[in-house]
Parts: sequence; structure tokens; C-alpha cells
Amino acid sequence: MAPSFGERAKIAKDTINRSPKITEEHSTQGATLDSTFISEQLPPLDPTKCPNPDHVPVQVEILDSDSFTAARNIMKDDAEALGKGKMAVLNLASDSEPGGGWAFTLSKTQEEALCYSSTLWTTLRPEYYPWPNVGPKSVAGVFSPGIVVFKDDLDHDCVDLAVEERRVVSVITVAAPNNPPLTEDEKNFKFEFVLDNLRGKIRLVYRMAAHNGAQYLVLGAMGCGVYTCPPYLVAEEMKSILLEKEFKGWFKKVVFAVYAAGGTGARNLRVFKEVFDGVKV
Repeated sequence: MAPSFGERAKIAKDTINRSPKITEEHSTQGATLDSTFISEQLPPLDPTKCPNPDHVPVQVEILDSDSFTAARNIMKDDAEALGKGKMAVLNLASDSEPGGGWAFTLSKTQEEALCYSSTLWTTLRPEYYPWPNVGPKSVAGVFSPGIVVFKDDLDHDCVDLAVEERRVVSVITVAAPNNPPLTEDEKNFKFEFVLDNLRGKIRLVYRMAAHNGAQYLVLGAMGCGVYTCPPYLVAEEMKSILLEKEFKGWFKKVVFAVYAAGGTGARNLRVFKEVFDGVKV
């Protein structure tokens, strides 16, 4: 059973209070409380700088998992993923306030789950917020290059990890369209500009990772929970953009962590498994 509200309050306070010291302890591994607000779409990747032009495509994996747990498992099994800046995790973010107001609501969405387990919260600076959800200036987000994951996930009570099990990852904070108007069958956005915005946001995620040297990605079902984006649409868009020529050879491993417990999680997990069946990058 996940921690109660009162227990989550204690975990949150402890995580926030210890983040500066934890970051300092792992500074030689790239840990930092610095972050950058990306206010517009990044330029296309330069193919002459592709790190793995001869990369043999590997299967995209869809996992029923917490995002940081998925990242830690990859880093446990693949020493190359431990390299500074090699692992990037997508934060399914709020664009209205840091962590979706996590430190006060103490809720358990994907973004909040990341905040309980790591130094992420401290890098989501109040001055970045809010930014537009759709329309002009909505293709934006925060890049946090050196987040320390020093606690287990909520399913395991966010207990401290042993020092040797802590991991430093980069986090990409980008928000999907929030409760956009849908077509009558609820399979598509009612307005074409919202689809254009979603595509821009997805492309920004991939470019943020590649421009910063990340070759291992843990992604998620963008906007398919409380933001009510249609899962088939999102999955198809995340797939088609990932397979664009621009991104060929930039990523060695791509995983979608789609936690199935509660709410729409089981549906989203099923949809992403179906859409990404047999897909390699």
C-alpha cells in the first residue's frame, strides 16, 4: 500500500530539506540544482553530430513502472547508461506551477511521484511558471541536467536508496495539452492547432534529450491521465515523430514507463503496447 497523506507529507518535507546536501554529495557525477527554461522550439538536430550513425535499431519497450524505477533498472543493467548526462527521464508536467503544486497537494501523479524520490522539485523554479498550455509560447519546458534519484518509488514507501544505488539523471519537464476539447468520439482533438502544439511538444522532448547528449530515454504517456488527451492519438504521434529521420541514431534505448495502477493507467499501458508493438529505434 502506498504511503498515506500524512506519510507523504513527511516524505516530501524530508526530500526537499535534504536535496541541496544530496546534490552536493553527487556533484562529481553531474548532480546539480541548476536548470534551464526552454522558451521555444529547439533547432533541428545536426546529422553530422549524430553519436551513433551506425546504430542497430532496438525494440522500444513499454513497461508498467514508475519512471525513475525504470531508469534505475536500465542503469543497473547497462554501464554505458551511467555516463554523465546519458539518461533522460520525461516529467509529465504541469505548466501552471512547479510540480503541479506537489509540495502542498501531496498527490501521486507521475510528476509528483518523481518529486518524492529525487531532487527534482528544487530545480523547478517558481519564476519559470506559468507558461501557456496551448497556442503561442506553449512549446516550452524545463531541462534539469543533474537530478539525484535517492529514494525508492511510492510503492516502496520512498525509502532511502543505498548510496551506491542512487542515480543521477537529467529530467525533461514538458506539459501536454490540458483537457483539450475533443471530437465527439473522443479520439482526436477538436482543433487542429492543439494537435500542432502536441507535435511541437513531443519534438521538443526528443530534441531536448539529444541536444544535451542523452542517449537513453524513459518517456511516458504524455497527457493521457488527468490531462485527458486521447491515448491512441498521443501514442501514434510519439511514435511517428520518434521515427522521423532527424532522430535516427541519436538514441540507444527508448522505454515508455506507463504505470498501470489506478485511474486510466491500465488503458494507457495497453494502448502504448499496441501502438509500439514491433517498433525499433
